[in-house]
Amino acid sequence: MSNKRFYWIKLKTGFFNLDEIDFLLSQKNGCEYIVLYQMLCLKTANNGGRLCTTIGEILIPFDVEKIVRETKYFDFDTVTIALELFKKLGLIFEEDDNILRIPAVAEMVGSETEYAEKKRQYRKTLSEDKRKTLSDKSIEIEYRDKSKDIDINKDKENKEKTKRFTPPTLEEVQAYCNERNNNINPERFIDYYTANGWVVGKTKMKDWKAAVRTWEGNSKEKQKPKQEQPKQDFSGIPMGETI
Repeated sequence: MSNKRFYWIKLKTGFFNLDEIDFLLSQKNGCEYIVLYQMLCLKTANNGGRLCTTIGEILIPFDVEKIVRETKYFDFDTVTIALELFKKLGLIFEEDDNILRIPAVAEMVGSETEYAEKKRQYRKTLSEDKRKTLSDKSIEIEYRDKSKDIDINKDKENKEKTKRFTPPTLEEVQAYCNERNNNINPERFIDYYTANGWVVGKTKMKDWKAAVRTWEGNSKEKQKPKQEQPKQDFSGIPMGETI
């Protein structure tokens, strides 16, 4: 597993309110001095704020030319003046081995291993996926709930339609009987069911046309001629048959 570590610096919200920083900003090239100071803090974040290069066991202090090369955007004179100001303000001091050090870096630095950084990014991805999943579920639940509402409303409408029976008019019964070409008397049909409260047996009528068809069937049954039974002799065997 890699032991590589990542570093960063954290500036407090009151950074620009510090007396030292306020003094630098008041100088002619003050903005450049502030940016240079922040760049040096970043350069030394993984080195305890010490401006030096380590080669084996040898520490090589940064000089003005090295800082110019590392920062790239500042000329020799600007770096020279800035370092002198940093020393006078206590932003940088020189150790016994002639190495410059930025004391504030110790309080600014944050770090994490490469493994920790990958885990953090992984957890962030999981969190985003989880938020998306929860959002999708919310939409699905909302849609499902609305579907239920629609189904419930339809059920209510169907039940209301089933419960709401309206007795037919004489004209409607007459038209239906003519359509079916039956011999049902519409007036008798209307009078009969009006008298019994439009009940079929013990149940409220739901379909008067079905009742018309039932009357029609009963009428046809009554009109069928009765079949004569074959005459039988004393033995009980129908006449004309032999055994």
